[in-house]
Amino acid sequence: MQESFRRSIRKMTDSSVRLSVRPNRSTMMATLSQSMMVTWSIVLHEHLDAMLNDPAVNVGTTELISFSETAWKLADSSFPQIVADANKLYDEFRTKWMQRFSTDEVMRLLLEGGDFLHHDEEKGWALTVKNNKQDINAFYSATIHLLVSDAEPLFVRMHGRVMQLQEKLCKYWHSESAVDAVSKLLPSLEASLRDKENALVVSLRSSLNALAKKRFAAAFNTKNPPHYYSSAASCARNVGRYWNPHYAYENGFLAFTDDFCDYARGLTLQIIEWYQSKWALFLRGFSRGQLNLFETTGPSRS
Repeated sequence: MQESFRRSIRKMTDSSVRLSVRPNRSTMMATLSQSMMVTWSIVLHEHLDAMLNDPAVNVGTTELISFSETAWKLADSSFPQIVADANKLYDEFRTKWMQRFSTDEVMRLLLEGGDFLHHDEEKGWALTVKNNKQDINAFYSATIHLLVSDAEPLFVRMHGRVMQLQEKLCKYWHSESAVDAVSKLLPSLEASLRDKENALVVSLRSSLNALAKKRFAAAFNTKNPPHYYSSAASCARNVGRYWNPHYAYENGFLAFTDDFCDYARGLTLQIIEWYQSKWALFLRGFSRGQLNLFETTGPSRS
């Protein structure tokens, strides 16, 4: 996981990523089994039974089982290209939105996009957004929602690339290596987890808006009276100071955009790299010396 993604997670969620040094294998296996599609679980058990009931079929000349050279080479060459394309898309995305949230553009948006700025002849300029759901939602819809809704298609596009590649990998993998009960174990296991994988990716995509909205609302969670500024530009620079506590950016929207872009890119790359690791694991298959991993042994008797 890239450090920029870790930082963006901490900023967008107010919590850090904590990785368990010693994962509980029993818990992981239980979760895995609960995630499997029932139909494919039955198929997997049938292949296991066929393998155990006829040990003769487990003896052959090929040492590697469920290994597809064509699929392996395709995955090895394709995933890095998808990662490179994703990085290029998100670089362009960041540049576009950093320009759109320049101080001049933010000031224009506040003045023309709604009644977000109020000018008092004596006090100066102030933001009219109050700490209530209606005001915050309206302000979010006019500003950050546009950024998020523009990011979601990028996420979907790159996930679609991965899904297209996955279908090709499966085609070669099944045709080259799934020839008997033993060699069909890994393909059956992979297929049984597809629905859970897709559901997880969909939930991550839909979380982008909820996460952005929560962080957006945090900047206006205050009961302090409105702060007045000498000019509209000065007021625009100070909107969302919660996102820009150290004044590292010219305005708060630029800070929010930078953090969100890091998060959206990191999340997309994390999913691509997860599928890359998944297929590196499955396509290497297993050796005949590892067949005892699939056998069940009874309790020892004294």
